[in-house]
Formats: sequence, C-alpha cells, structure tokens
Amino acid sequence: MNDITPQQAREQLAHAEAATGRRDAERRIHALATAGFGLLVGAFLAVSRVTEDTRYESVVIAFYVLLLLALTTWQTRGARAWPRNTRRTSWIGLGVTMVLFLAAIIAFNVREAQQELDGVPQTENVGLLVLAGLVVAAPMVLAAVRIRRGGTR
Repeated sequence: MNDITPQQAREQLAHAEAATGRRDAERRIHALATAGFGLLVGAFLAVSRVTEDTRYESVVIAFYVLLLLALTTWQTRGARAWPRNTRRTSWIGLGVTMVLFLAAIIAFNVREAQQELDGVPQTENVGLLVLAGLVVAAPMVLAAVRIRRGGTR
C-alpha cells in the first residue's frame, strides 16, 4: 500500500492545484491569441480592400505584419505549454479561416471584374467588407472559444 503522510498529501494537492492554474492561464493565452489572429486576418481583408492602390496600402501591410509578430511573441512568451489538443484546434481554425480568406479575395476580385465589364464604377461596399471580415474571422474565434472552455478533444 502507498501510505503517505498528511504533509505529503498537502504538498501533492498544492502541486496539482498550481498545475491546474498554469494550464488555465495557458489555455486563456492560447484562446486570446487564436481569436486575435482570426480577427486580425478578418480586419486585414476589409482594410486592405479599402486601401488597395492607395498610398496607405504599404502602411496597412506593415502594421498588419507588426501586429502578427507582436501577437505571436506575446503568445510564445506568455505560455510555456500547449494544453491538450489546443494546437490542433488552433491550426484547424487557421486553415478554415485561410480558405475563407482566399474565397473572399476571389469573390471580391470577380465582383470587381464584373463591375469593370459592366462599365460600373468600381466601389467597395463597406458593409459587405465588414461581413466578409467577420465570416473570415469566425472559425478562429470559434476555435478560441473551444480552447478557452477546454473542449479540445
């Protein structure tokens, strides 16, 4: 039989509680980073279409890259480990987000070409851009919710 003293039992319990707290903090960091990446990609879709072929285009791209780097740095420094299946959930969310991003770019380019063929002035519908950005961000935001709740099986 594995008999332990009350002191050893208290130490083991304290260690287990500390580990649980760390896992919860790491889960929170990964969830926030995953949602942040999704929202950043969605926002970039909308903003890049508005600033396309303007003097602000390179500024928007540079700002986007800086935000991606800052978010990545924060995530890697803030969490020492990946809670179970968190990485897979995050990657699946990213994959679906990128497929939707590419589909939105194609759809906007087709719409722009059709406007050009019809002789209609090429304009971007801001409401449509915002909706597309939200749809693109949704998979990563949903993955973040799943990560945060711990339902990453």
